[in-house]
Amino acid sequence: MKPTAIVLHGPTSAGKSSLAKALQDSSETPVFHISLDAFVEMSRRRDMRTDEELNQALRLHHLNLQSTLKRVASSHFEIVLDLVIRDTQVLEECISALAPRRTYVIGVTCPLNVLEQRERNRGDRSPGMARSQFGNPAYSRSCSMCLDTSTCTPEEGARRIRAFISAQGHAVPPNTAIN
Repeated sequence: MKPTAIVLHGPTSAGKSSLAKALQDSSETPVFHISLDAFVEMSRRRDMRTDEELNQALRLHHLNLQSTLKRVASSHFEIVLDLVIRDTQVLEECISALAPRRTYVIGVTCPLNVLEQRERNRGDRSPGMARSQFGNPAYSRSCSMCLDTSTCTPEEGARRIRAFISAQGHAVPPNTAIN
């Protein structure tokens, strides 16, 4: 059986990174946790002198991420991809980079007040990021399952995701909500 790819997609502070770590801890095989944040942190937004430079840097981040995904997808490692992407074309390009693996897109969400509280508790996010991303159409894309992280711990969320994948076989119905 080929290894899977699990794409955790949702707004900032939804709990994707915590879920990714719990998925790593619960795996029987080695897991690569690949996060867009690692690529974005290669440059500093404040150093960009123009919108054109900022857009160029963002495109480079996405291209580097896609290249890495293709390389890791050709390995035997399981992949957990942690994304905050609102550009649907870039999101689809990232998912396509994981082919030919069985890929499960997990919509990670929680209520806005929970996102904002988590954002305040983190201290590494600008105030208002969660609100600006909440409800973006990119997060309503068809997904294998949705997980509300306000209803479970990261470990319980990881168990729910693994149970869902185990039950699926090869057919994955879109927009299956798991609370």
